Amino acid sequence: MVPTPLTAEHAARFLQRSTFGAAPGEIEALRSTGATAWLADQFARVPSESNLARLARTGSFSSTIWEGYLAGSDQLRKRVSYALSQIFVVSMSGQSDITAAYADILETHAFGTYRALIEHITRSPAMGSYLTYSGNQKANPRTGRVPDENYAREIMQLFSIGLVQLNQDGTPTMSGGQQIATYGQDDIAGLARVFTGWRRRTDIPDDQARVVPMEAYAPWHAPEEKRFLGVTIPAGTDIETSLRIALDTLAGHPNVGPFIGRQLIQRLVTSNPSPAYVARVAAVFADDGDGQRGNIGKVVEAILTDDEAWATPGPSFGKLREPALRFTVTARALGTGLAVKDPPVTTWPISLLEDPATELGQQPWLAPSVFNFYRPGYVPAGTAVAAAGLVGPEFQIATDSSVIGWLNWMYRFIRYRNSNLAFSEFDRWKTLTDTPTALTAELNAVLCTGRLAPDAAALIDETMTSITNRNVDTQRRDRAVAAILMVIASTEFLIER
Repeated sequence: MVPTPLTAEHAARFLQRSTFGAAPGEIEALRSTGATAWLADQFARVPSESNLARLARTGSFSSTIWEGYLAGSDQLRKRVSYALSQIFVVSMSGQSDITAAYADILETHAFGTYRALIEHITRSPAMGSYLTYSGNQKANPRTGRVPDENYAREIMQLFSIGLVQLNQDGTPTMSGGQQIATYGQDDIAGLARVFTGWRRRTDIPDDQARVVPMEAYAPWHAPEEKRFLGVTIPAGTDIETSLRIALDTLAGHPNVGPFIGRQLIQRLVTSNPSPAYVARVAAVFADDGDGQRGNIGKVVEAILTDDEAWATPGPSFGKLREPALRFTVTARALGTGLAVKDPPVTTWPISLLEDPATELGQQPWLAPSVFNFYRPGYVPAGTAVAAAGLVGPEFQIATDSSVIGWLNWMYRFIRYRNSNLAFSEFDRWKTLTDTPTALTAELNAVLCTGRLAPDAAALIDETMTSITNRNVDTQRRDRAVAAILMVIASTEFLIER
């Protein structure tokens, strides 16, 4: 359970898991209301503006996304939808409208049921285009055409049941010392027939058809029998019924709870949850307490409030903070917002940040493949993580370039911020540099949840003291910038615990 009462460090820890970082005043607000009331409030919040509407205003999908993550009041919804975007991956460079519409699907259904989520994902033009089943047609023996199998394979491998049968604690089910495959090529072929006959709507302009659910076109749908995962859809079954049976089958599979639940734990709390943690989350997926299966909101609540999430961290607990979250946690702590100008600034001047040498090395919604920026089972070779038999997903994008590039970019972001941005906390932090230990203590609580090592804190204090300038404001600014950079470069910030 979440500790009661919450210390400032506990509150910062909770907000770093459930939001894109604690903005000014939010730590004390959470301590005042408590985690239960905070969660109830966040579950009730809806986006004040859709991604599509924000895109129409800004003209840039990347700016649209960063604005939502940094300034959206529905932080839990956006943080969960970001986690879902790394499981149900669509990466649509250059197709802003179709991607924004897909982002809206994930936000709308972030607290709904898994079954509803995969239905809307399956009908979306973004997924239809990305995994190539939009326009998928039944077999034609004369030409040798067969149904496209791409989505059938990935909806099983990545979006629902995974490659091997699982116990409810996420460990593989074994038979004769071997793992048991969840599906084979025949299952893929059978399920691929289900996903024939879907295409963008043809009765409206294409710019509209790109952002609304695809239509079912019966003449392209495979009429023959469809067999997969032990289910048989009889020959002649109509396209809508075929889809319903297929998605019911996938959503009802016993693997889904531990498979999806474990990945959500990884995205929100820790890379290596214990089997017991996974089992408790999978049990909530199976039944939310009111007989509902696949209630994502209840699953998220279970993840964030589980005893393991709040126990004294063991050596295998925690995760590497991915670059996008390093940025948002720091930016929100700074109180990053739009500068007050006349005429008003309406577009956030933050755009694509995917270059690992000069930027973050990670741009949300631009994963390099359907397997995301990193795989949930990635093991960094030749490391203590590998030697301990653990996984470290985010290490897959921790390269020689990116470990330096993101910090250099953060220096430029803070020191030479765009004139259309304002940092509401920075001036107060500058005044704290007159007593360096005061600023280090605050940065430790807000950014490192109180875990900064004493020798690291002493070094930061010493560094601030060594920075002098006849201009007091310049001295304060340079000290604050140095302190912030040293804190976010620390192990205690980079590794969430």
